[in-house]
Amino acid sequence: MTVTLQLPNDIARQIERAAQRQHVTMRQYILTTLQDTLSYQDAFEMLQEKLSQASPLSVDEILRYIPDRQPLPGDE
Repeated sequence: MTVTLQLPNDIARQIERAAQRQHVTMRQYILTTLQDTLSYQDAFEMLQEKLSQASPLSVDEILRYIPDRQPLPGDE
């Protein structure tokens, strides 16, 4: 499938710079970025679905195994 997309100049320049930093073409950068974003979105939706099915009791049981300690610096 071929899709033609008109981008605002400032976004096109950002994409061009990002592609250059990664030593890829703009097309490769756009495709990789879209693929990554869609994968993250699918994973997030799957986790939301699983979380909606979890019982509060099972979540509490899992949290029991996490040590009670102060957060690491930067994790506050």
